[in-house]
Amino acid sequence: MGFVGKRPFESMVRGLSSMGMPVDAEKMLDEMGHSGFKPSGFEYRMVIQGYGRLGLFDEMTRVLGRMEDAGLGVDTVCANVVLSCYGDHGRIPEMVTCIRKMRALGNGCSVRTFNSVLNSCPSVVSITKDLGTVALSVDDLLEKLNNDEALLVQELVSSSVLFENLNWSDSEGELDLHGFHLASAYVILLQWMEVLRSRFLVEEEVVVPLEISVVCGSGKHSIVRGESPVKKLVSVLMFRLKSPMKIDRKNAGKFVAKGKAVRDWLC
Repeated sequence: MGFVGKRPFESMVRGLSSMGMPVDAEKMLDEMGHSGFKPSGFEYRMVIQGYGRLGLFDEMTRVLGRMEDAGLGVDTVCANVVLSCYGDHGRIPEMVTCIRKMRALGNGCSVRTFNSVLNSCPSVVSITKDLGTVALSVDDLLEKLNNDEALLVQELVSSSVLFENLNWSDSEGELDLHGFHLASAYVILLQWMEVLRSRFLVEEEVVVPLEISVVCGSGKHSIVRGESPVKKLVSVLMFRLKSPMKIDRKNAGKFVAKGKAVRDWLC
């Protein structure tokens, strides 16, 4: 019947890329343009991912250049695709470079960025498997990592992701960990304690909420229903650090404490 409209090209590019045939997918991308249909960022990302999954990073970078030349900026979604591909092949220095380029372009990190990056850090993942000996501060964590992974963690904690998931008001200061995988939740928690301590010690007239909470979920979406790895992580960290935060009686997926008690604990 022949192709009608843009949609068949989109499907072919996605299908070929998913099947590990990025060269054919890129040819379809060219054919799409010759037929009068301008490829969108979605089609370019599929081809980029196709090359990246195979470890063909020179080709992946070349298509990134094509995408930018076509007037389509490399946004956070595209950068996350690139980070994921580098992570799958253990290319940690390239991940550091990619995050720095994201910042230079004005693209912020996201929860997905944290997950993609930290799931690819073998040392961080290994540390979270033994919660009894897990590092209890960002500085302690960095000492346990090699130079490349330490740089990666430092780049992440200098982003705005924590603040985008931290609600702060007179009534409540809430950190929401929904969407974070175990390794990224661990790093965010360490950063959260560091940021709160700095606020309470340094900032004048800082608002101390009546209640401070960490929302981690109760395990409804875990592999084993009711057993949330993130909830266990929060529980162990709070216990080892002698935190006043306890599981909320009304919400099993939430740790709470009086704001002044948390301030006194951290300071």
